Amino acid sequence: MEISADALDQERMDAVLRKRAKKLSREFLKESADEEDLLEIVEFRLGQERYGVASLHVGEVIPLRERAVLPCTPPFVAGILNLRGRIVSLIDLKFFFDIPATEISKETRVIVLRSGEMELGILADALVGIRMISLRNIHPPLPTMAGVRSAYLLGVEGEDTALLDGGRILKDESLIVNEEV
Repeated sequence: MEISADALDQERMDAVLRKRAKKLSREFLKESADEEDLLEIVEFRLGQERYGVASLHVGEVIPLRERAVLPCTPPFVAGILNLRGRIVSLIDLKFFFDIPATEISKETRVIVLRSGEMELGILADALVGIRMISLRNIHPPLPTMAGVRSAYLLGVEGEDTALLDGGRILKDESLIVNEEV
């Protein structure tokens, strides 16, 4: 298969434009950071609700292709997956947040949270994207967000994005299933 000179020129131009855009966005964010503290979040959906987690806790986001469902585990354990030779536990936060369960679809993603030796995946119905938010726009969680949900929340950004505390999720010993039969 031959690639035309026009296609190669277009690819080169696209590469140059992407490089320039990346450089300009870094400069813009650097200038914005001088004015206010910014936080990069990975935003996703659980049911009809939007959640975000600081990208510093996110190792990667992958489509959910295969998982092994484990018998005799608590309902919040959605199974395990083999991630390039590492076994990663999958947690369904909808169980804790009283969000109705949904079917796994082609939009379902696994957000792999990492900190030191701890690593786990949380199921997301869909990835919304990655964006920068101002720390000034984070408000305390609403009183209706009580119970376990409030233990994992840092606050609410804007009107509709609940920010999760990735560090707290990774340190929560109640998520570790270590029972012998």
